[in-house]
This record gives sequence, structure tokens and C-alpha cells, in this order.
Amino acid sequence: MEKVIGKIFLIVFLQMLVLGISGCGGEKHSSSISQTQLDSSRNPSTISSKSLNTTKSSSYQKAQAVPVLYYHSVMLEEGNEVRMPPDQFAAQMAYLQEKGYESVTLDQLYQALYKGGVLPQKPIVITFDDGYEDNYATAFPIVKKYGFTAAVFMVSSYIGGEGFMSWSQLRELSANGWEIEGHTVNHPYLSQVDKTTVLNELMNSKETLEEGLGKSVGFFAYPYGDFNADVAQAVKQTGYLMAFTTDRGWADLNLDEWHLQRVYCFANMGLNEFARRLQEPNY
Repeated sequence: MEKVIGKIFLIVFLQMLVLGISGCGGEKHSSSISQTQLDSSRNPSTISSKSLNTTKSSSYQKAQAVPVLYYHSVMLEEGNEVRMPPDQFAAQMAYLQEKGYESVTLDQLYQALYKGGVLPQKPIVITFDDGYEDNYATAFPIVKKYGFTAAVFMVSSYIGGEGFMSWSQLRELSANGWEIEGHTVNHPYLSQVDKTTVLNELMNSKETLEEGLGKSVGFFAYPYGDFNADVAQAVKQTGYLMAFTTDRGWADLNLDEWHLQRVYCFANMGLNEFARRLQEPNY
């Protein structure tokens, strides 16, 4: 009898596609910012159509902790730390590109943190609070030059106001891969107003942005980083998927969807401090 000396192996390659992908002022420990120096946020209620390849390879990894940078305005104004000088902002974007960072969207971050998705080896999320007009005029071309995208947490009542972006500018950003997310209607301290006002601020801004952009809004940033348990519950109740504070640190799985930390970027911080915050999750 002849013996079978060979074995047949079937190699199967599996690939999956996972649908992919601010509070105002500085970090809570920093000096206070005046109420006119506002920030904004936007949150999709459902996952957008962007997708992320989840093939398990050497260039992708499961999310652990991701730096979510947050800026406000990109312009020169002496003595105002939330106004990032354009040359300093460009230097930071150049640094990110040189060091091999890849920008990911809030949708991608959500999928990676909570739905088992994967991210590039060196992911970064770039966000802007409030919706200043210079986010479009100055930051947008710089971000695009270095191959990144970003998200804007937009105060809906500011749209078209002096110093803030118009609908046409927001739509152009959105068409270029930027996310426009929720940051309330009027930018109040949410823990200091009644529950009905909180719900109106959250829901009305969400609906306004969704109608104006034709896209779902599911991510949110607490104005001034101000919230409590009731506010966080209201954010969840109104259909947002994730909410960001101004607490210092990287976004990671040690925190739930409604208490994610960010990395504050401010004028004259210098590249050494910028780099340090990208190297130390608990900076």
C-alpha cells in the first residue's frame, strides 16, 4: 500500500472593514480664559461612512491610548494662549509628519477604542474648539499641506458670526474629510444650568449641524471642560457616541466614552513641550 506522504493546507486570508472614523480654554490647571475665548465641538449620532481597514498587520494595532490634540484659534495675538501663532502651528504639523504620525478621525477612534477596530502605529487626532474662522483660513491649508485632517467642535449659534466660520466654510471642510462636531448652541457652563436647558443645548446644536451639513453628528466636547454626572448622562441620552473633556492626558480605554481626555496645545508652548506631551500619556 502506498502511504500518503503529503498534506494539503488551505490558507485563508481574512480582511474586515470597520466603519471609521473640545471644552473651552486650556487645561483645568492652567490660567482661566475669558468667556469671549470660546471653543466648540461636534458629535455624530451615528457612525459616518468613512471606513478603516482592520487587517491585522505590522502597520496597524489595537488602540491603547491615543493623543487627541486640541487647539482653539490659529493666529497671532500677544498674551492670548489660545491663539496659536501660525508659524508655531505649522512647526507642530511638520513635527508630526516627520515623526510618522497619521491623523485619524473621531469615528475611527471610537471604533478602535470601543468596537474592536485597529489604528495606525502612530495615530493622532487633531481637534479645534469653538469654530474660529481662522480654523478654515489658516489652519486648514497647513493641516492639508502635511497630509492630515481634523475635527472642529462647533458652537452652532456662532456659525456665520464675526470671527467664526460660515456654513459654506464648514461644508468645504467637511467635504475635505474634516469632522464638524457638537459643542452646544450657546457655549454655557452645562453644570450650572437646569436639565431642560442642558438637553436643549445638546439636542438643538446637534440637529442644526446635521441639517446644515447633511451628516450625522455623534461626538461632543464639553464647553470649558465643565460637566458633572447629570451632564454626561444627558450627552449620552441625546445620541452622542463620545464626549471630550479638557482633562490632561491621552484618550484610552481606562475611561468611558463620556470622559475622554485631550492634549492641550497653546501659544508659545515650544516644540520640546509639544513633543513631551506626545510621548507621555499622563503628561
